[in-house]
Amino acid sequence: MTEPTLDNLPDDVFVALGRRGMEPVPLKECTYECDGKELDLLRYISNLDSLKKKGMEELEEDYVVKCSKCNREFTIRCLSRLVDGERMDTRVNILDDKGKDLGWLGSY
Repeated sequence: MTEPTLDNLPDDVFVALGRRGMEPVPLKECTYECDGKELDLLRYISNLDSLKKKGMEELEEDYVVKCSKCNREFTIRCLSRLVDGERMDTRVNILDDKGKDLGWLGSY
C-alpha cells in the first residue's frame, strides 16, 4: 500500500443547506485567517490496522498539515463509517495546533 498524501482527500466537502441542496466548502486550505492554499502533510495517523472489516466500524484518519503561508499546523480528521469494509460516508472535522476540535467542516 502506498503512503497516503493530501491527494487522497477531495478538494471540497459539502454542507447540507436543508431543501436548498448542498454547499461546497474548500478542504485543502488553511483553517486560520491567512486562508493559504499551500499545505504540507507532516504526518498521517490512522486506525486502519485495527479494523476487522466486518459489520459497522469507524475509520479515523488524521492528516496533520502545516500551512506554507502562516507556518501553523492543524489536523484534518476524517471519520468514515464503513460497513463490511466498504465506505458509506465520511465526516471531516478540523483540529487546531493544540488538538482542540474546532468542529465539523463538512462531509463527502
